[in-house]
Amino acid sequence: MKKYIKYALGEILLVVIGILIALQINNWNEAQKSTRQAKKHLETIRLNLIDDIKQAEDLSAETQLTIDYAEVFLDQFKTFRPADEKIQMYIIYLMFERNIEVDNSGVTALLNSNSMAFLEEPLQIKILNYYRYIEQLKSRELNANSEIKTMYEPYVKENFYWIYNKTNPWHRQAELYKDDPRPVENLDQKLAGVLANKRFEIMVTHRRYQTKILLDFYTETIRLAQEIISDIDQYSS
Repeated sequence: MKKYIKYALGEILLVVIGILIALQINNWNEAQKSTRQAKKHLETIRLNLIDDIKQAEDLSAETQLTIDYAEVFLDQFKTFRPADEKIQMYIIYLMFERNIEVDNSGVTALLNSNSMAFLEEPLQIKILNYYRYIEQLKSRELNANSEIKTMYEPYVKENFYWIYNKTNPWHRQAELYKDDPRPVENLDQKLAGVLANKRFEIMVTHRRYQTKILLDFYTETIRLAQEIISDIDQYSS
């Protein structure tokens, strides 16, 4: 009887060990599957980040030009520089809105697949922090663009409508009005009126401030994205 009990217990033990080994193999297979899936999503994230960098670089260049124009414009307000026809271009250029269009399909797929946990923790943190930073950037863009739409642009169109003419050096205006036979209003007087407008000077100052903040955001976006791409390359190699 004891011999039979020992035999039965041995059989049960073998079955239990077999089940545990099978579970372990299954868990290992699932982990491998999730890791492969995570790497696949990382490749999509990598492509998304490359596009983000290209957009941020283009936006940085445009934003830097806006800052340059604003600073020249403010020097004219301060009488450090004489008034010239380029004021018309500066006024229009400071009206341009900035928007980054981020494709987050990679990180969304990674989170929905529950495979984020199979990445190294530092890489997880960097990815999540990056997309949180993008939300901050988009919030800053919204703030700046709202100021343009609700304050700057309406004021320009109400008070400086005359800048839409053939003497405006901005290429789109020059092209649009190149064949316009109508005489231009007294430009020297109009430009002097702009530079004497303290309220508008404050608007230009604030547009420069908002734009400099955006430039910092775009610069940091590029740095963060490049860092994650480098980590993805190391992880996937």
